[in-house]
Amino acid sequence: MTQQPIECQAAIDAVKELLNTHFKEAEDSADEDGKFSLGFRVTFDRSHSPTKLKVTCRVSKITTDEIECAIDDPNQAKLPL
Repeated sequence: MTQQPIECQAAIDAVKELLNTHFKEAEDSADEDGKFSLGFRVTFDRSHSPTKLKVTCRVSKITTDEIECAIDDPNQAKLPL
């Protein structure tokens, strides 16, 4: 296994901690099909010394809604059936 750069390892550790902290909350937000998600954003800010690391966790219920219909072209004459 290759050694991770220290910044990557710090980010992985933070993601693991946030996942452990928020998994139950995410699971409780599951939709009727059992779908839920956790999203993570890792930001490295090297404009500071030392580098600042920010890891954000987003918990969301997946909701899918759909409407499908046919719309007649108002400029097209209707053909008799």
